[in-house]
Amino acid sequence: MEQTFTAEEFKEKMYSNLKVRPSDSVILMCSIFIASIGLNMNSIPIIIGAMLISPLMTPILSIGLALSLYDMKLLRAGVRLLLVQVFVSLTVATIYFAISPITYPSNEIIARTEPTIWDVIIAFAGGTAGIIGAQKKMSNNIVPGVAIATALMPPLCTVGYSIATRNLDYLIGSSYLFIINCSFIAIATFIGVKFMGISQELTKQDVNHKKINRLLIGLSVLIVLPSIASATTLVQDSIIRTGINNFVENEFSDAIIISQDYEEDQKQLLLTTTGKRISEEELAELDAKLPEYGLNSIELTVTQVPDFTELSGEQATRILQQYLESRLQQFNLFDSRQIDLEDLPFELQNELNPN
Repeated sequence: MEQTFTAEEFKEKMYSNLKVRPSDSVILMCSIFIASIGLNMNSIPIIIGAMLISPLMTPILSIGLALSLYDMKLLRAGVRLLLVQVFVSLTVATIYFAISPITYPSNEIIARTEPTIWDVIIAFAGGTAGIIGAQKKMSNNIVPGVAIATALMPPLCTVGYSIATRNLDYLIGSSYLFIINCSFIAIATFIGVKFMGISQELTKQDVNHKKINRLLIGLSVLIVLPSIASATTLVQDSIIRTGINNFVENEFSDAIIISQDYEEDQKQLLLTTTGKRISEEELAELDAKLPEYGLNSIELTVTQVPDFTELSGEQATRILQQYLESRLQQFNLFDSRQIDLEDLPFELQNELNPN
């Protein structure tokens, strides 16, 4: 059988892990630096590597343990270490992104700015597994796995990116994700310690236990509500985009789609097509079919470009130039100067140079 720490040994282990050591600070700085590079370069393996060496899990587990034991000394030590680690992480990440030549947000950065209820569930499950793994004496891969699953480092790096680029929306979203992860790892630890019987061995029933329980329940509800709203919006957006893809695939099978854009604010589907000409009557029929794909509130706008095979080289060049100018104007980039392809957003770079 796998050996586990006794309740007293486990508490002492947590206390010994909460000392602010220079070596741990250096490890944290390396971890946050690696994670920032991974986010900047949109590299998942680099981000995972950074999370494996991150020491951020320790103070969060200690906070959950302290709440379950009503141990204010342990709680203060855990909070103090967590605040130090957050300060160091934000400092390193902000400095890196301030000097990085790559300022455009990668997909991995954007992914950390819209937390949902699924992040709550992952953090809670991760905290539960984390406290079980932390109690085992033998080396195991549970705690490193939890560090990857709950992803504490990337949100902190994204907060640093937000500060460096002065992006308030990203700052709010990434900070909220970090708060979700920390809170529900600690809450899961609190519940796990109760179920494992550690708190019963080390403490007598405290007069404040009901107050602490109510506080944690209230905090949980307060944190969860915005994530539910965010998840609802995400699901609705996913349904709409799936409906749009199905609509375009099924109803425009005879046309060549040059571009497909969905403007969420205006509820508009903008299509640029070439190939077979679509009559006004056919466009009206296509518009009437939108509700069949769950796109009741979407307005369809189709721009038809003549078939290039039927045009002269000069005509095709002129039409292509007009199209590219309109696309550049959508990104507020078009002017009379020569534009370097590398200065354009990734989406437009791919469109102009798919190879």
